[in-house]
Amino acid sequence: MSAFAQTRPNADSRWLSDADLRRWRACPRSQWLHRQQGDAEQARVPAPAEPDVVFGPEPEQALRASFPDALVIPTPQTEADWRQAVLLTAQALADPSRQVPGAAILGACALSNEGVMARIDVLQRGEHGWRLFKLRLATVADEAGVDALALWAHVAARAGWRLQSVGLLLVDTSFVYPGLGCYAGVFREVDVGGMLGSRNVADWLVGLRRSEQGPKPAPLLGAPCTLAGGCRFVAECHAGEPPERAVDATLSLDIVGKDLAFELRREGHVDLRSVPPERLSDARHRRALRAVQQGAPVLEQPWPRHYLRFETIGFAVPVWACTRPYQVLPFQWSCDVEAAPGVWHSQGFLADAQGDPRRAFATRLLAALGRTGCVFAYNAGFERNRIRELAQQFDDLREALEALLPRIVDLFQVARTHYYHPSQAGSWSAKTVFGILAPELHVERLARRVEGAPLLAFAQSLQRGLPADERERLRSALQDHGRRRTEALRRMVALFEAAT
Repeated sequence: MSAFAQTRPNADSRWLSDADLRRWRACPRSQWLHRQQGDAEQARVPAPAEPDVVFGPEPEQALRASFPDALVIPTPQTEADWRQAVLLTAQALADPSRQVPGAAILGACALSNEGVMARIDVLQRGEHGWRLFKLRLATVADEAGVDALALWAHVAARAGWRLQSVGLLLVDTSFVYPGLGCYAGVFREVDVGGMLGSRNVADWLVGLRRSEQGPKPAPLLGAPCTLAGGCRFVAECHAGEPPERAVDATLSLDIVGKDLAFELRREGHVDLRSVPPERLSDARHRRALRAVQQGAPVLEQPWPRHYLRFETIGFAVPVWACTRPYQVLPFQWSCDVEAAPGVWHSQGFLADAQGDPRRAFATRLLAALGRTGCVFAYNAGFERNRIRELAQQFDDLREALEALLPRIVDLFQVARTHYYHPSQAGSWSAKTVFGILAPELHVERLARRVEGAPLLAFAQSLQRGLPADERERLRSALQDHGRRRTEALRRMVALFEAAT
């Protein structure tokens, strides 16, 4: 009988993984709902917990460069794949050539008799046993990563592996990529063995099994609903609430700050509709209160001009030579220019796959903005910081780039000081404000059939072997996205002008 068959969970259970543990630790209800749906392929390796992180085109190459002679166990997708992966791992562990310190296995697979499967990112031979690592394409550890390591170590111990240490591989931001695929040194090791003693994995697994086999847990609304990009079951959790418990975010007391909201609730207020204006000392809060109570936007003393928008990316594994992990790098700018009243033209820049785009980004930007005229942006500290970084990078462009800084005016500060719409619900993000001012532009979306944020689309466009028509589709979507963002800024200026 195979090891896989010997450790098969009972008929009423399914295999557990670190993804199940992560969900259950964050919210038992989410895990219960996930398991009740039933996956077509229960043995499939779970998707990454950090979907918005831009890993870069070469994370696998970076890992192999760090362990150049490692044996790679193919990623299992089905139960049959897992049988094969467990067998290959057992053979590798027994191979005398893998007993030499430094020898490594990437993707080693193990099972426990509790019905848990583990695919270990890195297993490296040390002087006194195996060194087990979890790769995290981030700069710091997180609780979910340490929990996963605790589970992997538990399964490894049940499988009879002798572990010397347990740790994380994190991105080292001091690493400077020299180019040509030389990624050795991009990761740093962090030993977390001392943290595992407080994590009783055996009890977790008992609790996890009881939870999935019991009744649906009660909703646990709050922080877990927004972890790792949000929970897909939030709507289901709210659906069973009585109508009187539903919260209208546009009326929430939290709009004026959590501390003051706490005081107002103690005074008997349920939402902003009952709060007297004199109760609020902050002018911005009073403006929000007035907008909520009259059910219409409030605009005070507008100051319009025109606009600029940057897009940036920070790869966990660097793509361009002489850049560091997670370094914020600009790859696109979009700008609408008013040549005469009511006469506009658009300009823009979008990096290609030919190398570090920063110099071309800067020179094209200087040509577009010229030497005079206000430059408006929303939350302009972002653009200012990128311009300062470019000035530090290119000495010959420093004076011209720094001359742009005093010309930049922040429409975020103008709107925050003089404007409030009751639908904002206390939010001043570009997504919220632009969505209210120009909902038909869908400024936070890319084109149809292009998923994710602009930085993800740009990262995808750099992938090797991508068909030319697919790359052009992504680039067109990014350029259109930039134009819609600057159009939304134009709508903001038009609104301010109309109110003056």
